[in-house]
Amino acid sequence: MVFLPSATSATSAADVGLKRSHVDYSRYLSAEARSRLPNPIKSIWKAAQVKPGTINMGNGDPHHTLYPISEVNFVVPSIDEHDPVQSWRSGTGEQNIISSYKDELCALSLRTAFAYGAGAGLKDVRDALADLNDRIHSPPNHTVSLSLGNADALTKCFRLLGDPGDSFLCEEFTFSAMTNAALPLGIEWVPIRMDNNGLVPSDLERILSSWDEAKQGKRPHVLYTIPCSQNPTGSTLSLERRQQIYQIAHDWDIIILEDDPYFFLQYDLGMSQSTIQQYGHTRAMAEVLPRSFLSMDYDGRVMRLDSFSKIVAPGMRLGWVTSNSYFADKLDMLTDSSSQHPHGMGQAFVAELLGSNGWGVDGFMKWILSLCNEYQRRRDLFMDVFRQKVATSGFASAEVPQSGMFVWIKSGPTTNTADLMDELFRKLLNNGLVMMPASTFAIADRTGTMGSHINDRVNFFRATFVGTDETIRNGLATFGRTLEEFFL
Repeated sequence: MVFLPSATSATSAADVGLKRSHVDYSRYLSAEARSRLPNPIKSIWKAAQVKPGTINMGNGDPHHTLYPISEVNFVVPSIDEHDPVQSWRSGTGEQNIISSYKDELCALSLRTAFAYGAGAGLKDVRDALADLNDRIHSPPNHTVSLSLGNADALTKCFRLLGDPGDSFLCEEFTFSAMTNAALPLGIEWVPIRMDNNGLVPSDLERILSSWDEAKQGKRPHVLYTIPCSQNPTGSTLSLERRQQIYQIAHDWDIIILEDDPYFFLQYDLGMSQSTIQQYGHTRAMAEVLPRSFLSMDYDGRVMRLDSFSKIVAPGMRLGWVTSNSYFADKLDMLTDSSSQHPHGMGQAFVAELLGSNGWGVDGFMKWILSLCNEYQRRRDLFMDVFRQKVATSGFASAEVPQSGMFVWIKSGPTTNTADLMDELFRKLLNNGLVMMPASTFAIADRTGTMGSHINDRVNFFRATFVGTDETIRNGLATFGRTLEEFFL
């Protein structure tokens, strides 16, 4: 069953007047991407997959009979438990073993998983994730490619879309490990103002409408955004803002890089139990999860990045990119001549996990719901301890995040902010506590400096609530004591 949004939820301001028509996507590409040729060996490999039974004497794979692995067993929680995360954590629940085989029937044979493949990943895995996409986002005319996680995908997207001297748009506070990856490519960042609810659409409109190409160079054609549990601020864009941003992107011909690793970690969901009973967890989750930019994308201007890092394990280094087929082909070409295809072990695991002998898509969504409940418990504990140990001093405040893993804590100084926050960070470190200061995430403008408006607003720390209860209690107690020592 594929979930299709209702007529009400499927129609937005961003959808009105948009027609499905041919778009020349090549004009968005970097010079590198336009000049890149397909990997000729991979092209032949792909041709060999078309006709079953083709005798392939052109490849360089070791034969599968020489693989020193014939079977891989994955011990996973039983999804039949009422609350699989709690049962798994306590060790009281049942376990399931899902297996990948080289010589026996399974969702994805190890003969295929451990052989060389194409950059987009193996079809079985891409089909399973496309099915998940269809159930959650119902995206029109989009293609799924695998990645080595969102960091790998983003750096490739930067190379795909950016030339030296180009300007990309992003939130004024963002995940600097990723924006830094674009700087050696000669891409400059243009920060967009944020408030407590995330990126401000009117400021995005202001930047684009007032852009002077004679003085500032080519108008930006890419927006990089983290719409759910924005890293570091923890803000989540409302449906109204998403519609406004997509409409602005349509009007100004902007490609949206929708980096959404925290999408599934939503709290206070209020899911319908009757929907779960009648249609399953996937349908029920799809009704309450935020509407993605991808779900609005009738223009093919969204490249959405998803990851297993936050919902399975970060060390898997496996994610997926959803985009129009033209961009997917170009991304595939880049991967074929760089990192090559994602690792076979991870692909085998995902194929089995989402397959009929594993959890299936609906079981996977039941696991995610249980995971959300556990993270929501930790968030609530964090906020309770914060109110008791920190907020009472009046030196710090924080809003309750709707999703993700982070709390954006506002603290004290409003003058000489950057220097004082640096001093406070060092005092926290000396007292045995690490929180990430806002200056770590502040985006410099085209002059290479932070504007005064952001320099005066770096009086924040990013803290995570996904650690143990002991970490939360001890960490916030240290934070509260240090604030009092610092400001009194």
